[in-house]
Amino acid sequence: MGGNRRVKISHVHGICVRNDAISNSIRDEVRWLLQEGHDAKLFGYACDYPDLPFIPVGSPRDLYLHPHLQASDVVILHFGVYYPLFDVLPVVPARARRVVVFHNITPKAFVAPSNHAVIDRSFLQLSNIAFADEVWCVSQTNLDVLRGAGIQTPATVLPIAVHGDLSLPDRKPSACDGVIRLLFVGRFVRSKGPLELLSALRQLLRENGDLRLRLDMVGNLQFSDANMVAQVEEARAGLHRQFGERARVMIHGNADDDRKHQLFLESDLFVLPTYHEGFCVPVVEAFASGCRVIAYDNSNMPSICGGLGTLVPTGDAVALMRAIADVAAEVGDPAWHDAGGFQAYASRASAYAARFSPARTKARFLRSVERAVLQRRRVPAEA
Repeated sequence: MGGNRRVKISHVHGICVRNDAISNSIRDEVRWLLQEGHDAKLFGYACDYPDLPFIPVGSPRDLYLHPHLQASDVVILHFGVYYPLFDVLPVVPARARRVVVFHNITPKAFVAPSNHAVIDRSFLQLSNIAFADEVWCVSQTNLDVLRGAGIQTPATVLPIAVHGDLSLPDRKPSACDGVIRLLFVGRFVRSKGPLELLSALRQLLRENGDLRLRLDMVGNLQFSDANMVAQVEEARAGLHRQFGERARVMIHGNADDDRKHQLFLESDLFVLPTYHEGFCVPVVEAFASGCRVIAYDNSNMPSICGGLGTLVPTGDAVALMRAIADVAAEVGDPAWHDAGGFQAYASRASAYAARFSPARTKARFLRSVERAVLQRRRVPAEA
C-alpha cells in the first residue's frame, strides 16, 4: 500500500463485541490492517477481543484529542445506530480521509417502543455522514437508503466478510432419519419474526400429521427483547405439548461459532421472516452450508439471496407456511439426496457464498483503504 508505507488508521464505533455483525466486520478490518503492518487503533466504549489494539474513550472530546486520531491518515467510523462518538466526524482533522461504513438503521416501526427514541436519534445523527469524504455501504440497499435520506456523499458498495468452513456435507442428517431440520439465526425481536416462524410451524404440523420437524433458534440474547424471548419460550413449550416429539424446538441463545456452524451444516432449511436487513450474514452462511433459504421479500433480502432463496410477501403468514411446506417436501423426498438434487444445489449455493469469503473481502477492503490514503494525500493542508 503506497510503496509499503505504514499507514496510521483509526477505527471508531461504540462497541466491538461477540455475536454482532457490525462488530465482526470491525474486528476483521482491524485485523487485516495489522496483518499488513499498518498502525491501526480501535476506539470505542467496549471491546471483547483482547488481540485488537483497543483504546477506550468516554466521549467525543476524548476521542478527538487522542494523539493517534489527530495523526491518522484515515479515520473509519462504522454507523448503524446512534452512539455519541459518531459526533466526532465533522471535526476529524483535515489531514485525514474521513470514511463512514454504513450498515443501515432499523426503522422505528420494527423495534419495541422502548427503543423508539434511540432510532429517532439515529436518523438525526445520520446527517453527520454529509461531513464524510466517502461512504462504504455494505449493500446496495444501504446505499439506496443513504440517497433516499438526501445524503449525496460519494459512496460505493463494499460487502462484509462471511466466515465459516465452506466444506459441505455429502448429505444432510434428514436423509437418514426423516426429520426436517430448520434453523433460525437472529436476535429475538419482533422485526426478525421468530413468533411468525413458530406460528407457521404450528399450522404446518396441524395439516401434515406425518411431518417431523426440528427447529434450532440461535440469537444474541444481549441484544434481544426479553419479553420476546419469553414469548418464544412459551410458544416452544406449546408446540411440544401439542405435537410432542414431532416438533422439537431448541433455543440456543448465544451459541459459539463452532456450534452455530454445526447447526448450519445439519439444517435443511434456514428460515428468517425478517422485516428489515441491511445485509444479513446468516443467509450467506446458510448458502455456504447447503441450506435452502426462505425469507420475506423486503429490504436487502432479495439481493442477498441472489436468486437462490424462496421469498414470500412480507407478513404473509399463509405464504410463509406454504413455502416451508413446499421446500420441506422437496428436501424430504429421497430423490433430493439420492438423485443429486442436494449436491447440485449445494454446489451453486456455496459458489455464491464464496463471493463473500474473508479473502475476497479483505482484498476489496485493502484496495479501498489504499485509494482513501492516496486521495488523502491530495489534501494540501497538513496538521
